[in-house]
Amino acid sequence: MKNKDIKITLIFTLIGIVIGAYSGIYQMLSVPEEMKQQTISQFGSMGALIGINILMSGIYAFIATFLGVKLARKVNLKVLPHFDNKGMILAIILALLSAFIIVASDKFIFFSYLPVQTTSYKFSLGYLLFGVLYGGVIEELMLRLFFMSLIVFILWKLFARGKDRENIPNIIYVVAIFIATLGFAAGHLPITSQMFGLSTPIIIRCILLNSVAGIGYGYLYWKKGLPYAICAHMLTHVFMQLVFVPMLY
Repeated sequence: MKNKDIKITLIFTLIGIVIGAYSGIYQMLSVPEEMKQQTISQFGSMGALIGINILMSGIYAFIATFLGVKLARKVNLKVLPHFDNKGMILAIILALLSAFIIVASDKFIFFSYLPVQTTSYKFSLGYLLFGVLYGGVIEELMLRLFFMSLIVFILWKLFARGKDRENIPNIIYVVAIFIATLGFAAGHLPITSQMFGLSTPIIIRCILLNSVAGIGYGYLYWKKGLPYAICAHMLTHVFMQLVFVPMLY
């Protein structure tokens, strides 16, 4: 493994540890007192729970980056490309579209299926930061850098072994984007269940709305590089919470 790739792995692992600390503290502060006490009694202390969160987030970041970087190099996906103005503009546009589609769909299609307490707007900086950091970084490391790269690698070896990495057929990347997107959507089912329950309309909502965003992030990773997928994911949360939710609610 190249020294540069080791540095990338260590940097993202450190970022993952910091995000793990924040997400652990945020989750403990945001749950009802009764649930907080149950959690503390189960793990022994708030510090222990936060420590577990830090450990798991760091492990996720390390494994996803360590393996993802190696896989990405093999299938000609870009981990840290040179800055591209067009790539950044595309990331902003896709984030705006994703945020609008998600919020507008909740307002005009799925509103009647959502619990009453979730249909009114109350801004939370902690929630926004959680989405930006955990969603934008940890999820992109796991689902784009690692999982999508792995799917491309497997499909290449199965169906296009005769092609070198610079000439892997586009269809392989497209299929990998959709498979990773379904993984991205399925990964949101547990938190969706906690927030809304899991009726059939809510499951459809989770899969469809997360797929809209996931396809865009996968396309950015393929065409522009990982940082643009991360930026688009982060900005989606920003545009949702600061622009479209206040506008429509």
